[in-house]
Amino acid sequence: MTAPHDPQPLIAVVGMIGSVHAARWLKAVRAGPFRFVVLPVVRDQVAAPEFDPLIAVATAQEADALPAGAIGLWHGDLWREPDVLPPPIHFRDRSSLACAGGIADAVRALRPVLVHSMELQHAGYACLGAAERMAMDFPPWLVSNWGSDIQLYRKLPAHRPVLEAIARRMDAYHSECERDIALARELGYRGPRLAAIPASCGACFATLPTLSDLPPPSARGDILIKGYHGWSGRALHVLSAVHLAAPRLRRFRIRIALAGPAVSAMADMIRLRDRLDIAVEPFAPSHAAAIARIARARMTVGLGISDGIGTSTLEAMALGSFPIVASSSCATE
Repeated sequence: MTAPHDPQPLIAVVGMIGSVHAARWLKAVRAGPFRFVVLPVVRDQVAAPEFDPLIAVATAQEADALPAGAIGLWHGDLWREPDVLPPPIHFRDRSSLACAGGIADAVRALRPVLVHSMELQHAGYACLGAAERMAMDFPPWLVSNWGSDIQLYRKLPAHRPVLEAIARRMDAYHSECERDIALARELGYRGPRLAAIPASCGACFATLPTLSDLPPPSARGDILIKGYHGWSGRALHVLSAVHLAAPRLRRFRIRIALAGPAVSAMADMIRLRDRLDIAVEPFAPSHAAAIARIARARMTVGLGISDGIGTSTLEAMALGSFPIVASSSCATE
């Protein structure tokens, strides 16, 4: 057991500070027996408010001085030399992502007992490079798999060799899907089998409205559609289904969250041609506003070619909004 005057063991978390998923995970564990310092993997990203308090640290001594419950934010140079690795599908290049050399320097300075990379294409790839540079000096490495990290990217020729190298090198693997544990084994992972847990730690019931304060699902008049369409999302396909089912949907308000230009244009067309009450919702200014939107919905619809267990799916289940998602997610589990 660590002596009272000694600093708690430190875990270096490599991840996106703008991600509410990363913030929720750390919020769930920050009261435990460890200190945490986040190495931000995306340059100039604004921290999610759920990270608060977030304290800048630039040395191991400053990390040692972190008060209980605080999360450190590493202020070293993590971006000096873009890695020659395939970028995530929605990135043009890796120049805005942390590089292996920067991660290795931070790990050497902080001397963590564990490195935890939260998702693969951004954080995991950089940690792989750092681990290869540091060899036996790299600490035990926990890799968290988010959403499409393996299920989709393993099918891409540029990415599969990198995923195989990560699978062989990582010491422990956290997935939110049983499906992805089998896929990691297929790629070469031979470490322990950990329980599948949502990457966001699930829904926080303490921050959700109670069901007794909400109308029953049968009395709700909204249909909420997740408006992503691009590298994975397929909201235009959802709107095609809305068009086909239009005569049965005229008693509902159909609202679309997170819609891009193409989705907005198709919604306008459906409203005019099918005489439906359908509109794009403005960006929710807070998580509470996003939750209120789900709580008004009779059903929440999201479609994509790949996903894990989406947080919006979990929140819909917690709030009594019937979730409709693609079989390419692991919601069936």
